[in-house]
Amino acid sequence: MGLTLGIVLVAAAAVRPAAADARWHAGFNLRPDTGTHPIRIGGGVQLDSIDASLVLDPMFWTDGQHDLDALVHVMPCERGWGFLAGWRTSAIGLLGGTQLQQKLLVGVAAALPDLGPLRVRWSFELATLVVKHGGDLPTDWISFASGRDFIDLVNFGTFVTFEYARAL
Repeated sequence: MGLTLGIVLVAAAAVRPAAADARWHAGFNLRPDTGTHPIRIGGGVQLDSIDASLVLDPMFWTDGQHDLDALVHVMPCERGWGFLAGWRTSAIGLLGGTQLQQKLLVGVAAALPDLGPLRVRWSFELATLVVKHGGDLPTDWISFASGRDFIDLVNFGTFVTFEYARAL
C-alpha cells in the first residue's frame, strides 16, 4: 500500500505545475474480465497531459480479496488517447494468512466523448505478476521457465471508466 501511494505521489509531483489544465476526477472503473472484481472506484488528478489515479476495490466483502491500483496515464495528443503504466497490489486471504500479489501494469487508453462533466475512457491493460508473498507460502518471483508460467503470470484485461471531472 505504501509503495502504491508513493508511486502516485511521485508521478503527480513530476508533472508540470497546476497552473495549466488541472482537473480532479472520481468515478467507477468497470471490468468485464475475471482478473479483478467488475466494479471498482477510482479518483485522481490530471495535470495537462498526465493523469495520476488510485483505483480501489470496494467488493472485498464478497470474497475477502481486494486490489489497489496506482495508475499513470500519459496522453501525447489532445484527443485523450495514450499509454498507461502502473502497479496493482492484490491481497488474497488464505488459511495461512494474507498473500500479497504485486503486478506491473502497462497498456493503452482512449478517451471517449465527454458527456458534460462526465468523462468516459476505455483502456486495455497487460498485467504481469512480478512477485507474490505472504500467506505462509514461499515468495514466488516472476519466471518464464515454461509456457504454463506465462499463462499464469501474464493477463490481459480491458475496462471502462466513468468519472465526474472538474477543474481544480
